Amino acid sequence: MKPVTTVLSLPVTDLDRSARFYRDGLGLAPADPDGGVVAVELPNLSLFLIERDEFETYLDRAGVPGRPRFENGACILSAAIATRDEIERVVSRAISAGGTAEGPAEHDGSFTAYVRDPDGHVWELVHNEHTAEAGVDVDPGDDEA
Repeated sequence: MKPVTTVLSLPVTDLDRSARFYRDGLGLAPADPDGGVVAVELPNLSLFLIERDEFETYLDRAGVPGRPRFENGACILSAAIATRDEIERVVSRAISAGGTAEGPAEHDGSFTAYVRDPDGHVWELVHNEHTAEAGVDVDPGDDEA
C-alpha cells in the first residue's frame, strides 16, 4: 500500500466548538465545515473532525457493530514542538479556548504537556533535543543556499 495521504478522523459533539478550539487553542487552520466534517491539514496528515452522528455513519459502512463508546484518551496524538516556549503558549491558548491541560513538565528527557480538546481527545506536545534540531525555522523563500 502506498497512500497518497493519511486521514485521522476524530468524533466530536459540537463541530463549531471543536473548530474554534483547533484554531484558537492549538493555532491550526481548520477549513470551513463541509457536511458534518471539518478538515485540518497537518504535515503528512489530514485530521477530520467529524460530528458523532456522521462518524457513526462511517462505522456502519465499515461493519462496526453497535454504537461505540467514545472514551476520552482512546488515542494520543503526539506532536514534536520546536521550543519549550511554544509548548507553554499552546497550553495557555488551549485552556483559554476550552481545553484542559496537564503540564508542561519534564518526562524522560523531554519537556512535555498533555492537552485535551473539548471532546477529550489528547494531544501530547513534546520538545527535546531531537525536536529542537528538527524545528529550525527555515524560510522556504530564502534562496541563499
